[in-house]
Amino acid sequence: MTRRDFLLFSGASSASLLVGEFRSKSAPLKSQLKNIVQPGGEPWIELSLDNMAWNLSQIKKLARVPVMGVIKANAYGHGLAEIGKHLENIGINALMVGKIEEAILLRERGISSPLLNFGPFSAEYSEQIVQNNISQSIFTAEVKELSQTAIKLGKKAKVQINVDTGLGRMGISFRKALPYIELVYSLKGISIEGILTTLTEDDDFDREQLSRFRSLCQEAEKRGISCGYKHAASSDGILDLPASHLDMVRPGITLYGYYPSEKTQKEDRLGLKPVLQLKARVAVVKDLLPGDSLSYHRKYTATKKEKVAVISLGYSDGYPQNVADKAFVLIRGKKFPLVAAVTANHCLALLGEDSQVRAKDEVVAIGSQGKERITADDVASWAEVSNYKILISLNPLLPRFAV
Repeated sequence: MTRRDFLLFSGASSASLLVGEFRSKSAPLKSQLKNIVQPGGEPWIELSLDNMAWNLSQIKKLARVPVMGVIKANAYGHGLAEIGKHLENIGINALMVGKIEEAILLRERGISSPLLNFGPFSAEYSEQIVQNNISQSIFTAEVKELSQTAIKLGKKAKVQINVDTGLGRMGISFRKALPYIELVYSLKGISIEGILTTLTEDDDFDREQLSRFRSLCQEAEKRGISCGYKHAASSDGILDLPASHLDMVRPGITLYGYYPSEKTQKEDRLGLKPVLQLKARVAVVKDLLPGDSLSYHRKYTATKKEKVAVISLGYSDGYPQNVADKAFVLIRGKKFPLVAAVTANHCLALLGEDSQVRAKDEVVAIGSQGKERITADDVASWAEVSNYKILISLNPLLPRFAV
């Protein structure tokens, strides 16, 4: 499947949200993947549905409360519609996105699970929020316009009140939140579905945030206001702060098989399994003689006879640019180092003089091959960034296949 075919197949309307649909049967797909040779050796992504189901089951066992799966940022690079549909199929309680466009796209793709847009909204989207049964995070006076729109439509808009208890980002300050809750409660076109906050992931301060959050909810209840279900815990809180589980948890990175910190990664309490593999093909194998050079500005010069694999995977695909001379890829079950430079569409793997690697061989940049494995954590360490950035940066145009 070429990128052009993929776009036609997915039917997505926004470049930032371009994602394909899952194939209906996994068995034929597995055999097909072995023979994928895309024009120009274009890379692709494979998604393990079984691994995601495992990760969710482990999270549920630990949290023991309903789970809202976070699929913002193109489901952390995994594919918004694919992951949303799969999570719905395996029993997720709710979904959360970071942009209203993401929420609308999920509804257009037939996903009916409870859905929270955690990001802001403008009045022009009010009707679509109400008509698509999207729960909207609120913390500004724009909630009044949302209420008016809902009344005109003869419905009620579902909202969740976002309270800033110390992170300093979105949300109304906990010091000003009680009057705001009373305002929202008074609006005839609004139904308060929940109330939420986001923790700083500082062990001591998280407890202070929870205390502020609980006190606010108690004060609202004293005034006869039910704030619905309360939630605060992301992946870090799920693992490290059981008191933050409240009525619901919001796992993000753990759903995809990775931990939110080095500490939790070492503990490996959930036995997480990575969902995503990033693959490509060897485009050509070249023989180098002493003095031959590679890439712009002659980044690498051979000192002896050797071979190099040219791989059609570059930073335009979301692979990090600054990892040459640190990173490895897998070919024929062995690790080979990247050299020279990662360019927009290519990277170069040094093979050695006697390598049996050939053009069209499968290359694994993230994932497993034979007994070897490269994780997003590995790539993140080479790039000196977080595993979040590695996954989220993957180009949404890359074809994604469920296996």
